[in-house]
Amino acid sequence: MAEKKKHKFWAWLTRPYQFVIYRDGNFEVLKKIRMNKMVFSLVIVSMFVIFFAIISLLVVYTPLKYLVPGYPDRQTLELIYSNAERVDSLAAELDAREEYLNMIRDMIFSEVPVDADFAVPVSGLTEEQIRDFNDPTKPRQRYDESENVNVVNKNDIVPNLFVPMKGLIVNGFDKGHRHFGVDIAPLGDVSVFAVLQGVVVESNFTIENGYSIILQHPRGVISVYKHCEMPTVVEGQKVRQGEQIAVYGNSGENTSGPHLHFELWQNGAPLNPTECIEF
Repeated sequence: MAEKKKHKFWAWLTRPYQFVIYRDGNFEVLKKIRMNKMVFSLVIVSMFVIFFAIISLLVVYTPLKYLVPGYPDRQTLELIYSNAERVDSLAAELDAREEYLNMIRDMIFSEVPVDADFAVPVSGLTEEQIRDFNDPTKPRQRYDESENVNVVNKNDIVPNLFVPMKGLIVNGFDKGHRHFGVDIAPLGDVSVFAVLQGVVVESNFTIENGYSIILQHPRGVISVYKHCEMPTVVEGQKVRQGEQIAVYGNSGENTSGPHLHFELWQNGAPLNPTECIEF
């Protein structure tokens, strides 16, 4: 039974047909085409495939693609390529700034590698000392940075600095004990102010120093405010001289009571705040 149905279907599919083209008016036969249903189906499918291929080529390689809904025009494509290049440039610049900020944070917060105990600054060393230090046969000596820290004179910094917080200095600047700033106890107002106009390069919390803020000022000057209770600025924000940037507090482990630890740096060297500011 199944074989009979299959035979009928094949006969129906291969049954020949004749397509005749007549001239209008006198019915003159112009063309006769004989084919069965299977061949006719293959011809129709082939025509659709060829038509689709031609349309695809026209859309891909000719300006017709700009007429397709949703396809960006030439100006939009140029803008996309330009934005991609800008994103790459911005990413490289952000990486460079991140490296710079990490260097500043490591310098201020003393987060240095373990081998820093053996680091020796080349400035001030003689050629013989440098050769001896680079000689692998000689043992390396531990270096105490506190004996060679340069303190910048107040005449080298921008004058007329604003007082970071009104109060009394309870712990002064002491490079010998690596205390590169002053501790200030407030007299009344608990606001912390920017000593000079600049940009916030760090506004973060660390276990040792609590809420800390670092401002970058002109002429390579950096001001640092540690152990704050609540910062009022964010990284990247521009601040004016005398603008409130935080509220003093007692945050962090390296503190024995409520106070503001304030530091001034210029070109990597610490400044004595009492020589630059009238507290």
